[in-house]
Amino acid sequence: MAHEEPDSMSEDSLDWLEHEGSLAEVVDEERMQDAAANAWLAAEEEKYVAINDSDSYLAVGGAEAGSVVAAPPAGLAPTGTSRAPAITGRDVALAGGRPIYLVHRGARYANFLPVVMGDLHHKKGNSLTVGAIANLPSAKAQTTSGFFRQTSVAALRIADPQCYRLDDKVLRLPPKTIGPQVLKYAPYLADPEDSDWLRQVLDAQRAVGANILLTPGRALNPDDPQRSLDAAFQEADRALALSERGERVALNLTIPSRWLAGGALRNRLLDEILEQDQFDVLYVRIQWAATKAFAPTEDSDLLMGIRRLANLCGDEGRALLLPQTGITGWLALAHGATGYGLGVSGSEQCFAEFAFRRGRPGQQQAERYFEKQILHTLDRSALDPVQSAPGYLSCDCSYCPALFDSQPWSQPLAALHHIFAMGALTAKVHEDSMRGGRHAAVRRIVSSAKRWSSGLQLGSDDVPRHLAVWDQAL
Repeated sequence: MAHEEPDSMSEDSLDWLEHEGSLAEVVDEERMQDAAANAWLAAEEEKYVAINDSDSYLAVGGAEAGSVVAAPPAGLAPTGTSRAPAITGRDVALAGGRPIYLVHRGARYANFLPVVMGDLHHKKGNSLTVGAIANLPSAKAQTTSGFFRQTSVAALRIADPQCYRLDDKVLRLPPKTIGPQVLKYAPYLADPEDSDWLRQVLDAQRAVGANILLTPGRALNPDDPQRSLDAAFQEADRALALSERGERVALNLTIPSRWLAGGALRNRLLDEILEQDQFDVLYVRIQWAATKAFAPTEDSDLLMGIRRLANLCGDEGRALLLPQTGITGWLALAHGATGYGLGVSGSEQCFAEFAFRRGRPGQQQAERYFEKQILHTLDRSALDPVQSAPGYLSCDCSYCPALFDSQPWSQPLAALHHIFAMGALTAKVHEDSMRGGRHAAVRRIVSSAKRWSSGLQLGSDDVPRHLAVWDQAL
């Protein structure tokens, strides 16, 4: 099947931390940027490989790349002796044998995501499990269900109801986070007092093909902690009671970072989670202070809280999924997290507190490149000195050759590289875990990045300052 174009971006879909230009300018800019990515995709030879333990085939080239089909098109034989790993089932994935890498479908470049997800499964599927997250309030139901069909390699398909949008008194959210377009896509957000509201939330997830259901995930109020916790867990229990045979329900929590930063509040949260042993999957979204887009957190108290949460889930044999955390979620794999999520835009790398930033008309997006050797994104201008430094290891993803040949800089290809590179880092944690487990594998990657980057001459925005805090925390 051909990859669908994403829905037009509504204002609430724009990245909270990036330039606030007009919507028309953003869309026109992205259409222009897609030219290089579309040319790359069109030039890819159509190829199919057999999938282990299956009669199906994975498209690994051409316009159908990322799709699973019953057979290659007539006249096109499978490619050589190469095979793709078997596609992991939901329950096996949640058992945690391999880290789960969740790719968020956002408004940007969504039509390319099945390509990179299929590519990751083909090349790294023995060392990670790919999953997909789509936000129900951000697209039509048929668009979301189409995305899940296209991302056939995804062991987990999560349709996030984003009910935290109702909690602008607890979270720092953009203005009008529930507008007419959102209500059109997610009508259950109109009346949370409806007696049938909880069933509506679950049915919306079922309707698009989610294979694990989320409880609503209303934000926990740190200023009224016990009442907030009681309400959230009572609602979660009612959702669990509404589940049907064969369904899995995850305890969905949305928390301001104060809950994890330390003291009695963190202890109360962890104690309450420990008591909720009817849930063996947790889906925890954490809002922390706004930073520069794509910059990982350096907050040592927050990192300790994430560590304590992941330790608890690991010790209790529960799967902890950390959506919208980017490379900070990757770090949590060291402490017992089962998986984490990221997407193309800065707001999908970090659920940051909203901070209004007025952009200048015509202001261009920053040209950034994720450099996995230092676990950080760099400005394009910093790439030449970094890539010429002794010991530099070039990226071997499918997107970098076309990215570095494209003029102007292709934001979609840079995004696909970023998603693939983070997937490769996730797989590396599993591949290297024979020596001391995931904690030791992550520690070695962080220590190596800190050591190698210390010899580089970088601008202030390009210095990976988080590495010193991470290295000490590990």
